[in-house]
Amino acid sequence: MKQVAILGLSYFGSAVLDELLDMDVDILIIDKDREVLDRYRDTVSAAIGMDVINQEALEKTLPKHIDAVVIDMGKNIEASILAASYCNKLGVGTIIAKAETDAHGEILELVGATKVVFPNREAAKRIVPQIVSSLVLNYLPVGGNLVIAEVEIPEFFIGKTVLELDLRKKYGLNLISVRSVDTEYRLFMPDYRFQEKDIALVSGTETDVDRFAGRLEKEQSSKGFINSIKELFNKK
Repeated sequence: MKQVAILGLSYFGSAVLDELLDMDVDILIIDKDREVLDRYRDTVSAAIGMDVINQEALEKTLPKHIDAVVIDMGKNIEASILAASYCNKLGVGTIIAKAETDAHGEILELVGATKVVFPNREAAKRIVPQIVSSLVLNYLPVGGNLVIAEVEIPEFFIGKTVLELDLRKKYGLNLISVRSVDTEYRLFMPDYRFQEKDIALVSGTETDVDRFAGRLEKEQSSKGFINSIKELFNKK
């Protein structure tokens, strides 16, 4: 079983903890706030009240072969830098630290953090595409400029095959899998015809995925307007 320590239970640390509680992981939490610790005490392996900038105490508390440490000291930039440095000196292999600013992030990397997280910035990257296009259901940046997105199939895709649509050539995207609203993702063949309520899992650069979602939204709206005009004239 993997061992993970969370140093500081601000909003990011707490969010990570909530996710880890659903997994088979041995969790140690450390925070100065006793009330926060009491909230989780019965759900983790150990809840310890201490100041993480006490290097000697931290060395005695962290298991020698801990797999990962997550650091979230809220707005206390100095404390997070010291905690990352101490964990690095103790030989922790994976140190994930939350940063407040770019400069803070650079310093965290310099002192040994293996991954620096900007929660607000990353959350915005996931939410904005869903605001811009109603067809985007989920949006996940996975590193560099690459993203994976769940996209609801627009009406003009229905009845067309994967080969006919050729998403890679027309939109610069790779189709990973397809599912309907009530099913799991499944393998597909080039001759698969998209059906109503299908959802596509695609990957590509941020630019290509954003352009794809925006273009679909425009084409969907355009076709909806044209169909409305046709219906109006047909009634006459």
